This record gives sequence, C-alpha cells and structure tokens, in this order.
Amino acid sequence: MIRSLLLSVAFAATASAYAQDPLSQLAGGVSQQWTVVGYTPSAGPCKAGDAIYTFQAKPAQVVVKQCEGGTWKTSTEAITTWSAGGKTGVTFGGAKYEVKTLPSSAPACKGSANCVRLLTMPDGKTDATRTIYLTH
Repeated sequence: MIRSLLLSVAFAATASAYAQDPLSQLAGGVSQQWTVVGYTPSAGPCKAGDAIYTFQAKPAQVVVKQCEGGTWKTSTEAITTWSAGGKTGVTFGGAKYEVKTLPSSAPACKGSANCVRLLTMPDGKTDATRTIYLTH
C-alpha cells in the first residue's frame, strides 16, 4: 500500500516536471504559427473562418490574422497564462482559454499530428463557449 502511494507521488512529480506551460507549448519556445484546422492557403480571397495565430514567448503575445469579408485583418494581443483546478491555459483578446493537446486521431484534428484545442472558460457573464482547433 505504501509502495503504491510512493509510486503515485513519484509519477505525479515526474509528470508535472515534464508538463509544459501553455504559452511554451503554443509558442514552441520562441515563436510558432498555428492555423485553424481545415485552413488551406489559396491565391484568391480568404474564406470566413480562416485564421492564423502566431504565438510568441517574448514578448508574451499572439498575432491573430482572421478573415473578414474576404480580406485579412490582423491584431496583436498581449497573452498571459493561468492555472486553476488542474487546468491550464492562456488569456488573450478578452477571453480565457483552456489549452489541451489532442491526438491526431481526434475527429476535429483531421489527422493533423500537432493539434490543440482552445476552449473558452466560463466568465460568469455568459454560458456561451468558443472552441478553436489549431494545427501547425
């Protein structure tokens, strides 16, 4: 019994030592570009729903490029990390997102090996949630 408990504690400590904070995961150390799952670059105008997110570790920010009316609109948002109740995530653009790595077998990932889900967390003002699936 004690041995099982010690093994559980050792495993938890090892797992947390290797856990990557959400900004490092998204920024890939320095800077990393992610696209919305399903986005394919084209020579013509962009399509509704197309988006590109470039996460940067220093300064902690995300450059968001979203398609609006067939043209790209770009904004730069400061980003912070958070951790609560066993969940971790990032906050930017006025929303708090839980960051979760998904396997390529997840239906939303469509076979993309590097896939994350950003899910807005309740803010007490609305029940509406937003989910963004990103790949790179």
